[in-house]
Amino acid sequence: MGDAERDQVEGIRGYRRAVKKIRCALQLTAGGLGLEKRKELDAQWASLARRLGVMRDRDARDKKINEIISLLPTHAQEGARLAWVAARGLLSGTMRDAEIQDPPTVHQKNFPGQRNATAPKIEPAPSSHDRREVLEGLSHDTERIILATEAIRFLDLTPQMVAGSVEHLWNRAQRQARKSWDGRDQVWLHALRKRVQRAHIAFRLLRAQSGERGLELEKRLDVAAKAMGEFRDACMLESQLRDHFAQVGFVQTAPTQIPLQLISSEQPQLSPIVSAPTPLSEIIPPLEMLRIQVSQTALAAATESHKLVTKALKSSIQKTLRHIALQIRAL
Repeated sequence: MGDAERDQVEGIRGYRRAVKKIRCALQLTAGGLGLEKRKELDAQWASLARRLGVMRDRDARDKKINEIISLLPTHAQEGARLAWVAARGLLSGTMRDAEIQDPPTVHQKNFPGQRNATAPKIEPAPSSHDRREVLEGLSHDTERIILATEAIRFLDLTPQMVAGSVEHLWNRAQRQARKSWDGRDQVWLHALRKRVQRAHIAFRLLRAQSGERGLELEKRLDVAAKAMGEFRDACMLESQLRDHFAQVGFVQTAPTQIPLQLISSEQPQLSPIVSAPTPLSEIIPPLEMLRIQVSQTALAAATESHKLVTKALKSSIQKTLRHIALQIRAL
């Protein structure tokens, strides 16, 4: 856990990854565990992980915004960073009660995978002390649930049950991904991401039993899940900037419609006696310039996510399922 901020961030991420594996293991062994008991344990693990979800989103947001700002022209990066800090401060100051309110609905620019989205909750950035306090507060509850989970005995579990659970997770992800992505909101996309993640974790847990086919599926699902994570983080930033513009009553002007790549290009003089036009980087406010880059990043992430998820889930897994069942039986 450590005192350093980076150690705490990694501790939060590691904890959430571990909980996801445990919840997936509960689903893989569902055949040997009563439905009510499995749901009860799953809900307890989910509750623990959810307590760290907001912190994960904040850390991911900060990392993503730095990546996006680095894509701007060098001379515009400092202004964009200061503009983002100012926007985040305004949002934090006006939404301190976000935890107990329903998030507002905003209308977003249309692109594949997203139309109307729910703006994420905006809260002040957590301090190193806050992170450590939350992590320490989870210790007791985690130990209690671990004991309850370790006490389970799966006497009636069969190889077919495990393979059937893998197939169930795969089919759920595949059905969701095959639906049209057009006009889907962030809730739908987040649900798809979770289903892809669970399918990936299932093959990872059964790596020794799934063979080469299973390993290839695991790799594809891993790449697809990470791409959807990048997409979600970009959408979070886009929603926050849009919410900020709505609060300050910002109205886009004609220059903001110019593609971002033109901002850094030089404008030629018409004649030696005509003064050089004002650079676009001075016409477009830094925050609006950042918004354009964030929107372009989200659009690119949507396209990449759709491609990778489709590729990961296009295969048949029947041979892999039979291989898993045979390998488990041989144990």
